[in-house]
This record gives sequence, C-alpha cells and structure tokens, in this order.
Amino acid sequence: MVRIALDCRSVFPGMGGIGRYAAALAGTLPLTYKGAEFHFLVTERKEGPPLSEAQNACERRFVCGMIDERWEQLELPGELAGIGADLYHSTCFSLPVAGGAKRTVATVHDVIFRRHPELVDEKLRVYLDKWTAVALDLADAVITVSEFSKGEICKLYGARPEKIRVVYNGVDPRFGQKPSAKKSREVAGRLKLPQRYVLYVGALEEKKNVARLLAAWGQVTEQDSARGWKLVLAGGTGGKRGSFQETAEAERVKDSTLFAGYVPDEDLPALVANAGLFVYPSLYEGFGLPVLEAMAAGVPVVTSQTSSLGEVAGDAARLVDPESVDEMAEAMSELLGDKKLAQGLRKKGLSRAAEFTLERCARGTLAVYRGVLGEGR
Repeated sequence: MVRIALDCRSVFPGMGGIGRYAAALAGTLPLTYKGAEFHFLVTERKEGPPLSEAQNACERRFVCGMIDERWEQLELPGELAGIGADLYHSTCFSLPVAGGAKRTVATVHDVIFRRHPELVDEKLRVYLDKWTAVALDLADAVITVSEFSKGEICKLYGARPEKIRVVYNGVDPRFGQKPSAKKSREVAGRLKLPQRYVLYVGALEEKKNVARLLAAWGQVTEQDSARGWKLVLAGGTGGKRGSFQETAEAERVKDSTLFAGYVPDEDLPALVANAGLFVYPSLYEGFGLPVLEAMAAGVPVVTSQTSSLGEVAGDAARLVDPESVDEMAEAMSELLGDKKLAQGLRKKGLSRAAEFTLERCARGTLAVYRGVLGEGR
C-alpha cells in the first residue's frame, strides 16, 4: 500500500487559510484514495477530533511549529524515513533538503513575499523566499491554487511551467447550508453582532487593505442606503500589522464598525450567512477562499479585480480597484441600495461557488500524487 505523509502542522486553534487547506485535504483525500495509507503530521497544538475517521488515515503528533526550519530540515527526514513514505506533501511551501520520502509535492499558495516584500514581516519573508526557492527545485511536482499564482511563481522564480499544477481550493459545504436559528442567535450574541452588517473576514493586516476599507466605509455611511448598517471586521492580527482601531477613529467610523476579533471555524458559516454584503478588498491573494464561502452562503460580494480574486470570482462579484477608496465605496453603496442588483449577484455567486468543491480539490490533488508516483491514472 502506498504511504503518503501530509503536512498538517498548520492545523490548530486560530489557524488561517493554510490550516484550513490542510484540514480539508486530510478530511477528503483518504476517502478519495482508498488504496493509500495516510499519515497526517500534526503538532501538539492541534485540538479536537481526528482530521479523518477513515481507516486508512492516522495522525502523528510532533513538538514543532508550523514554520520551523530546524525541525523541517533536521528531524522531518528521519520521520518520513521511519514512516516509509512513498510521498510527502508539504502544504506550506518548504521541503527537507535531506529528503526522507521517495517523492515530494509542495504547495506554494502565493509568492507575495517576493512580489510585495514590504507587506510581509521580514523574518517570515526571508524564510518563505528561501525555502520556496528550494522547494521549487526539489519537488517532483508543485501545486498552486490559481493560474495567477502559477504565473507569479514562474515569473519571479523562473520555475518550469510544466512542473506547476493548478488545483483550486474547495468550499466547505457548511457554507452552503442555512444555519439554524439557534446557531445564528448564539453567534450573534457571542459576537454582539448588529442586525444588519457588511462583513469582512480575514487577518487584520496591511496586505488585506483594511485601512482603505475603513476609509471607504466612511463614505458609505454618509449615504441613506447605509442607515442602520455596521461594518464587521472578523479576524485576528497577523503578518504586518496596522493600527486599524486608530484608522476607524480617524475615518469617523468607530461607532459604525465592530472589531469582532478571530472567529472560530465552527461559527464562520453563521456569521457569513447572516451578512447583507461581503467585502474582501485584498491587495494580493493566491486564491481568496472567503470570497467563495460568502458566495456559497448566498451573500453578494465586493472584491478586488487584481491578483487571483478576479479569476476566482468571475462575473459573480462586483470587482473594484483595491487602491481606489471611491470605487470601493461606490460598489458597497450601490449594493446596499439596490436590492435587484444584490439579488442578481447572489444567484451568480451560488452558481460560481458550486464549481469549487472539496471533492474536486481532492481529485486534482490526487491526480498530482498519481503522476509523481507513476501510477498513470
């Protein structure tokens, strides 16, 4: 039986997009590829039930970090050799130089650290830049999550296009299910949500363009269509931080903005489903999963026309220049004031999100595995 080791060190309370990506693969791959034995590499920080209940999956727990150069290069090769791994899939950029597995696959989600180094903390930027270059050289195949990211990897690192496989992320089906009234009340009470709100979900960091979003919201609140609405920012601080509470005060939107903090994964579907509008004006994304999650929940979306976001959203969202506060404000005001326009985007969004399933992501990932393992199917 083929033995596959999957890097799930990014799965822990408070995890970000990479953790959700790894958890989704762990939950679907064993059921998609029953002829393999899966070993999920997790850290002592992981909590909760197993990532998969499948009989062909197990978890191996280590004392290490999600970003841990020493463990990755000195200890991981021996662990992989001990497993007898036929394939190791790193879900977070880096690969061990000393090997340990017969074949390797690395997922490179984006390369913002090389395209926009000013938006990434220096220590993290140096690590990611260094080990991404190594992984692109060592890997038998590289997975990325959009055609945009593939193009960036090839341009900025000189990677061979034939080595890079695009496998789109999938949307958790929970976002397509209407939350119960009880769950909605619980989440609203816990987060102190207003009755009507525009929602942003993501880390509160510079690259997410939160400062311009707050400035645009300041313009929106001057319109009659925004009367009674609040902006809810759901996310912890990460990456290169900004003083967004001070920005909210400067833009005179402190009273109409709720900083909800990090929202646990189990509460996200209800939070998203009950929003009237979802706004995601990020400056740079490798994929942009929150956009599709909002679409799956039937919420109209305003997002950036740049990086991967236009590719992912298609014509199912209102696309804006993320550097234009005026354009962002205009789009939000129009959707809050025009129910017919908002309903049209809801319908398009539901159809668009339905194209991005976890099963499709698992099948695409499995095709990469089989290719490097020489299975030919």
